[in-house]
Amino acid sequence: MKNPLPIAEAERQEFVRSIRLSRMILPVALGLAAVGYLFYRQFDVEKFRTISWSTHAFAWIGAALLLLIARHFFYAFRLKTLTGNQFSWKKCLELIVIWEFSSALTPTSKGGPFVMLFVLTQEKVPAGRTAAAIFYTMICDTGFFVVLLPLLLSIYGPPMLYPGTTAYTDQNLASSVLFFTYSMMVMYWIVLMFFVFIRPQYARKAMHGLAGVSWLKKWSAKLIWWGEEFELAAQELRQQNWTYHAKVMIGALGAWTSKFLMINCLIIAIVPTTPIDGGTQAFIYARLVAMFVIMAFSPTPGAAGLAEIALAGFISDYAPTGIGMIVAILWRAMAYYGYLIAGAIVVPAWVSVRLKR
Repeated sequence: MKNPLPIAEAERQEFVRSIRLSRMILPVALGLAAVGYLFYRQFDVEKFRTISWSTHAFAWIGAALLLLIARHFFYAFRLKTLTGNQFSWKKCLELIVIWEFSSALTPTSKGGPFVMLFVLTQEKVPAGRTAAAIFYTMICDTGFFVVLLPLLLSIYGPPMLYPGTTAYTDQNLASSVLFFTYSMMVMYWIVLMFFVFIRPQYARKAMHGLAGVSWLKKWSAKLIWWGEEFELAAQELRQQNWTYHAKVMIGALGAWTSKFLMINCLIIAIVPTTPIDGGTQAFIYARLVAMFVIMAFSPTPGAAGLAEIALAGFISDYAPTGIGMIVAILWRAMAYYGYLIAGAIVVPAWVSVRLKR
């Protein structure tokens, strides 16, 4: 089935503007400001000298890099499954770079899914499959936190939220923001699940109704299209067998787990006294889940600036002041700025091929 709403030139230009390389200036500036702040508040020459840049450190940094690569492959595996193996592994890996690049340039509350809707459309993915891919990734990624956070809290309790937290009623920023953002994620997830899997026709009717509102006439065609896409997505997903859903969920679980374990490895690399037993590493993993829930609605592009400062605080009981910032800088350099650099290479080439007039 063909896309019912051809991409207009204005929308094409809007997409190009959203991923233009000049937009890298803001996140890079915010990141540098955060690093400067951390150096000003936390840098200690003596503590920095205690870091042993030994074979141990580089081995664990190498492990972190391998986990970053594994995360990329898990996302590519999920995309390949969602698009019905329409793309080669090489193409999926390329598209994930574009996805991560667009996410890095937009606030985490907005993210890159809607950019990918445009990208997959340009890659000639059928409309229903395009919608299924986008909506299902949003459901899986949000569902990962919706399901895992309460499970981990039931095991570890308040100390999981932030170093020094002893009760859920502690009046600190971490606990209050976490429960607010988690509530927002649950509502968001329920709405997506309801519209995609239970009553997709309600989404279509709602979108058609909004299209009839006078002050929304400008977006009426797009709203009608979105309504149709919801139904197409539901039809596409309902036709799939359990192995399809299992593969998608494995892709999401593998990607997020790789992302968190990467930070575990960096902590071990910089703080060699960190216990590597399963209990300690599982607790750090749980702490990172809490941190990412708190940052779920970050107003800055790719959480630039906030993520660096947040990580240094969240792991302060494992990587003390002055050391935690090194872990944070390494993490962001690899997992965030690495994608900015990769995107700066891949995106212009993709645009020149797919969007040339």
